[in-house]
Amino acid sequence: MPDDEALETLPDDWGAGWEAHRVHQLTFALRATPAERLAWLEEMIVLAYQVGALPKSRD
Repeated sequence: MPDDEALETLPDDWGAGWEAHRVHQLTFALRATPAERLAWLEEMIVLAYQVGALPKSRD
């Protein structure tokens, strides 16, 4: 088909294995700035509170 050349090619990492995925996750996390890590932590605390995963306060 002539349109085959127009199709977008998938990124090379689609064929990556488990080890490459693990390394990608690790390096992605290590590249985050302290502000990005804090923002992620705050988002996770809000999410945990919303779904009831945090203990209720005793007050």
